Amino acid sequence: MNSALPGVRIFLFGRFEVARGEHLLRAEAWTRRKAAALLQRLALEGRLLKDQAIDFLWPDADPLSGANNLYRTLHALRQTLDGTLGSGTAEATLEFRDGVLILGDGVWVDVREFESLTQSGEPADLAAAIQLYRGELLSDALYAEWTLLPRESLRRRQRDARLALSARLRDVRDYRGAIELLVPLLLDDPADEPVHRELMRLYALAGRRHDALRQYQACVDALATELDAPPEPETADLYSQILNADLTPPPVSAPVTIIPPAALGTDGARGSRLVGRERELETLEGFLGAAWKGHGQTILLAGESGIGKTRLGLETLRAAASAGMMTLHGAAYEQEGQLPYQPFVEAFDRYLVEQQRSLNENPITHFKRTGSRDPQQEQWALFNAAATFLASLAMRVPVVLLVDDLHAADESSLQLFHYLARQTRTAPVILLATYRTDVEPAVASPFGALINALYREHLGETLPLKPLTVEAIYDVVGQILGGRAVLELVEAIFGITKGNPFFVREITTALLKSGQVEEQAGEWHLRSGTELPLPSGLRGLLRERVARLGLQVEATLVAAAVAGTEFRFEVLRMVSELPESQLLDALDKALMAQLVEETEDGYRFRHPLIRHTLYEGLSRARRARLHGRTAETIEALRARAPGEFERAVEDLAFHYDRSDRRERARPYLIEAGRRAARVYAFEVAITYYERALALHETLGPEADPRERFQLLEWLGKYHQVLGNTVQAVAAFQRALEVSTDGWRPGRGDRARLHRLAAMALLTAGALDDVASHLDQAVAELNGGEDDLREFANVLYNIAQLHWHRDEHPLAFEAARRSLAVAERLNDPEAIARGYEMLALACHSLGEWQTGIQYEEHRAALAGPGLDVSDAFDVHL
Repeated sequence: MNSALPGVRIFLFGRFEVARGEHLLRAEAWTRRKAAALLQRLALEGRLLKDQAIDFLWPDADPLSGANNLYRTLHALRQTLDGTLGSGTAEATLEFRDGVLILGDGVWVDVREFESLTQSGEPADLAAAIQLYRGELLSDALYAEWTLLPRESLRRRQRDARLALSARLRDVRDYRGAIELLVPLLLDDPADEPVHRELMRLYALAGRRHDALRQYQACVDALATELDAPPEPETADLYSQILNADLTPPPVSAPVTIIPPAALGTDGARGSRLVGRERELETLEGFLGAAWKGHGQTILLAGESGIGKTRLGLETLRAAASAGMMTLHGAAYEQEGQLPYQPFVEAFDRYLVEQQRSLNENPITHFKRTGSRDPQQEQWALFNAAATFLASLAMRVPVVLLVDDLHAADESSLQLFHYLARQTRTAPVILLATYRTDVEPAVASPFGALINALYREHLGETLPLKPLTVEAIYDVVGQILGGRAVLELVEAIFGITKGNPFFVREITTALLKSGQVEEQAGEWHLRSGTELPLPSGLRGLLRERVARLGLQVEATLVAAAVAGTEFRFEVLRMVSELPESQLLDALDKALMAQLVEETEDGYRFRHPLIRHTLYEGLSRARRARLHGRTAETIEALRARAPGEFERAVEDLAFHYDRSDRRERARPYLIEAGRRAARVYAFEVAITYYERALALHETLGPEADPRERFQLLEWLGKYHQVLGNTVQAVAAFQRALEVSTDGWRPGRGDRARLHRLAAMALLTAGALDDVASHLDQAVAELNGGEDDLREFANVLYNIAQLHWHRDEHPLAFEAARRSLAVAERLNDPEAIARGYEMLALACHSLGEWQTGIQYEEHRAALAGPGLDVSDAFDVHL
């Protein structure tokens, strides 16, 4: 092996990554799980016998099959290392000699470095070891049986290192540093009595006697809950010493000062004081405090509409900002066209504008592609770019990102949220999200799947918000009325609103504006002879409130409700058809009534319920007409100033699709699908294409069959990318059936669709169906020059089929024919794939030297920028 190559580093704590120089290979980039597992085991143990490796990966295989599987897996492992980290990485990382797999001498592994440092016992080495322990061993494979014993051993070693280093820090009176070392241990094991005991001692020595006594009580509770046991005598004795002031801070030349993060109080909040959420805010502030110690957290604020989720989330952001943290805020919007990754794009753009940085730094909208031919790998790279962006912000101070109305987000945003929840666990990043529980998602829905995954993987904490108590409503009503309300009035409001704070504000405001309450002797009462109004639910109340402002205000807000949660003046002016002066008067009234508020470039409804109520109150015909006018307005404005309407395509697709001119939505739906696919939001792209296809089918004989064919092919490809084999094959089959009197797909197109269907089925192991489609693909090709490229692809896939069937001589022959056609076309990528398949076939035939020669041809031709991984599109 070439020891002069740049060092290879393998990280197993908290994640699985392989690095070489500036190149990084993350866990999600491994398409062969067994290849990754083999390298993980080798990195941990240093060497593996051939039989050990086979028994580890294929315990039930016979010796010959196991050996073949091992050789294939080693080939895949080498290809992944060299393809991502550069040529020669595999040679530097491992070798297979005399039936033994050996890790390269120059390979650095964080676990082995950790073990070496902890053996030293020196404070600097212990600190370095603790720094290396970024999380549990292979935390993404917690239930893999082979990892259980080493994980527990490393966890104990990390615990012992923290205790040893904290004792050294205690000796030099660095009590704060020692406490910070030990607190995380109780998160893993709340009943670790020696840790509790040491923390009690440290708090007492630091002059924090109250915290020391509380630590003892926490120890008692944890032991009772976890072990049903009392504290040990040594712990009880230490408690007595602290209680009797026998253990006190030692005299020092300068007092030891514990400096906590900035206070996270709630005074000074903009607008009204937050009422009735003190306990929840205290819990959230605890998470903010933990972020200063490097602990990431995902927190979900759950509750019905109007319960105060957004207000609490914004109050948390304010508290975080007051404490010196970085805050970001984005939202998903219900009843609007879905823009992929909308909450994150909005949050990152807002931050960049506030910091006077270029929007080109947004890691999503300006994602730099890696060049991989695998769309899923590109999507993972985009996700990683977003995670890296947040992590870079958190290098200086903790970051809090609020995603409002997560339940309304597109599926790609939900996947990105899940990814960030996993990746930010060991970074000082707080992911805070709100979602509605009165639209409880189905378990099979994307949002339901996210909630279940976060719970199952222990990635987040859910904070359910309950209705306000009568006592809290006293304060809310008093804030609005400007004085104390009598008990009868408050209880009546509570009875109608059931403690929903938004409803409380609306009811109280309505009473005040209608003059149905009056102040008597410093207290507010219902006017004599009047009763509390009981409209038919809150929606009736909101409609009444809008109606009281006049017909012009009502017409303006109805038009705005169709335009969206946020809307521009110029759009509203053209849709409402009111003279500009009357429109401004109507908006002034709506602003004074606090139904809407101004934004940087327009207006927005102060609460989604206001917009929802107005929108749902429209007849179907009027709603469709207003959607059509909104779409035409955006279309006209976009033509005049394209740069000011970045999401116009999605808005036009949404509005035309809900309008009385639905046929005009089709091109925008298709373009919106293309835009979603370009940022790897394949689920969103599929949704747009399916809606376009549904519209297409309503046109009957006027429909363009070429467009229908293209839509079905795109649907098939993106379903295939997402692993939806049944849907992919069904879409390809429907595309093959497209036919009218004047048009049907050409032979090359039909051959391509048969081949794509075969590839989808190959990943599902349906080899007989694969063979049928490939036979039909060959039958469609007539051998002409126009068919050569597709013929090379079909031959390549036939070679794959034979290889999967263990028909290695036939695989070699098909690969040879594919290479010959590719060379005739002078297509470097097709030639590289041919060599790749020949190398694989030779290795399977035991002709290793010949296989290596083919692989060298492929490597010389492909270079670092060409991805030819299709040969391995199967889970070994």
